[in-house]
Amino acid sequence: MNSDTLSGNEPFPETLIFNGIDGASGRYLLPEMTPAQVSALAQGQSIEPDLLQDLEIRADLVKNKHAGVEADPRDLAQTGWGVIFAHDADPAIIEALDPLIRLRQEQASERFKVYSGADGHRPGESKGDFLERYEMGPGPANPDKVPYYLLIVGDPATITYRFQYQLDVQYAVGRLAFDTVDEYAHYAQSVVQAEKGLRLSPRATFFGVSNSDDRATSMSSDNLVQPLAEKLLALQAGWSAEASKAGKQLPQWTIETLLKEQATKATLNALLGSSQAPALLFSASHGISFPNGDPRQLPHQGALICQDWPGPEIWREAIPQDFYFAGEDLSSDANLLGTVAFFFACYGAGTPQEDEFAHQIWSDQPQRRVIAPHDFVAALPRRMMGLPKGGALAVVGHVERAWGVSFFWGKAGPQIQVFQDCFQRLMKGNYPIGYAVEEFNNRYAEISSELTVQLEDIRYRLKNPKDMELARLWTANNDARNYILLGDPAVRLSVGDGSAPPQDRPSIPEIAIQPAAATAATVSTVTAVTLPLETAPVAPSVAAAAVDYGLIDSFKQAQANLSGTLGNFVSRLSDFLGKALDEATSLEVSTYVSEDMSQVKYEAGQFTGARLRALTRIEIDGDTLICVPESDGEVDTTLWKIHMDMVQQAQISRTELLKTVVSAATGLVDLIKP
Repeated sequence: MNSDTLSGNEPFPETLIFNGIDGASGRYLLPEMTPAQVSALAQGQSIEPDLLQDLEIRADLVKNKHAGVEADPRDLAQTGWGVIFAHDADPAIIEALDPLIRLRQEQASERFKVYSGADGHRPGESKGDFLERYEMGPGPANPDKVPYYLLIVGDPATITYRFQYQLDVQYAVGRLAFDTVDEYAHYAQSVVQAEKGLRLSPRATFFGVSNSDDRATSMSSDNLVQPLAEKLLALQAGWSAEASKAGKQLPQWTIETLLKEQATKATLNALLGSSQAPALLFSASHGISFPNGDPRQLPHQGALICQDWPGPEIWREAIPQDFYFAGEDLSSDANLLGTVAFFFACYGAGTPQEDEFAHQIWSDQPQRRVIAPHDFVAALPRRMMGLPKGGALAVVGHVERAWGVSFFWGKAGPQIQVFQDCFQRLMKGNYPIGYAVEEFNNRYAEISSELTVQLEDIRYRLKNPKDMELARLWTANNDARNYILLGDPAVRLSVGDGSAPPQDRPSIPEIAIQPAAATAATVSTVTAVTLPLETAPVAPSVAAAAVDYGLIDSFKQAQANLSGTLGNFVSRLSDFLGKALDEATSLEVSTYVSEDMSQVKYEAGQFTGARLRALTRIEIDGDTLICVPESDGEVDTTLWKIHMDMVQQAQISRTELLKTVVSAATGLVDLIKP
């Protein structure tokens, strides 16, 4: 967190401090840095030309009081809505989201689009490449070509954060990335249920942690959380008076603040676990982080450190889970239907594989440091949105670190206008969340344009760098870029206007979806890998080889001549189904490496002459066993990515197998009906 002062009149040395705590050591993720150090980093980097062009266009549009789309952002029929899947997305996920997709199709009408299969996102495809396929270039969105509201479906290792950042400059973009098909189905049902007339009590909660001897959280509590809540409360009186003159009635918001000693884990747990959870939640705190390879990283990274942490002076060891609120702390009985949340915390929305804050100051490594096995979305927002009884509609947060320049700008002091405008759109105008957070994209465009000019002047020796100014601009640029939206960008707050009593949250209908592991036929996929980066052909999936597609032909023959072939067909199909069910116990993917492929042989279900380097096994009851490859004490990320790609392919193969089995079984039932 960047700071010259704590409260505006209490001076501190001119150093920059940053949010985020290392859960393994209890220390700050980054030490305090001088402006000169950060300035040196900034001078060694630049903004990509294509992205810079988009940002400059957006900055010009903002000056002309226009950004995003030339239409009423509250009307999907004007703005359009689209969903982007990876080209090889699991069909089960697409099916699980069908209720949401059908709802948006009805609302967006002709300006509705599903990008899947050949139309979907392709591996390595940039934002520019994707848009060019649909005759779109830089500039405002044209919903007749590409909808303004776009929902990315897939993990960021498949459809990258970079793609989302760049697309978000021009469009209102959100993302869904769950671990299970059930969670996608729960989310879709939650959105549909919320838009069927749900009217929650208009209650907003502002949760501000201020840990002892911790400048970062003291600043966010005093200069962001509290003044933002007070400002919105004061503005509400003006909204109401203005609406009354026009013969309208706006929601009468109850705005509560939970600050400092009130901002404990128990308080947050009770808040989110209650049937009276707020419609709007804003939280500012440290986000916890763990080293690459730590088993707590995937389930806990980005969890919210609460007031329970005694602070850096008192606590100088690993951070226990008692001090922070993680996804697994949220009960499956919780119901957050209709809630929208905003987390100001490091890694609160997700984590990239590589550190986006260059570490050349403390290391002579020529490349960015690998900080995670792959890009991933934080577990807490995923848990909140995928709850079985009713999930949150959206969560806004940071990928990478959060920076204090979001709300504090040197001698100018607190700067909360962007937050204020965003929340005004949500609370007063009932705008979709994707349009509300456009305020952060506008700020990103403005800062990037100014930063680029300064870097060019310094590069061509037109001026000498002013370290504090350049350091502030550079950190602000990174900060503004890294806000992302998780969830459908077209969702909006589901609150009443005060003319009728607010509703209790209903539970979404129970969804009859079998757990992914329970639907699996046995798949034993073996990959052979020659390092570095030379991948041998993948051995065929056992499940894929076992599917007798000739059964379909036999089925047609049996229909044409029942008396001669029915008995034989039923026997063959029964044997096949029985075998498939007997083998539906596990999915196993093994990855081997070899320095000499000529010595490798495949015998008795495994390779000889090769070393087993990675293993994933998923039992029918959902138990998962993973063996992660290491090299020199670090996770071998290249091999791990290849291995996880094979796991994904194996899951797709079993899905196709089951489709064939179900189709054949359904046909058999129809065939033997009297």
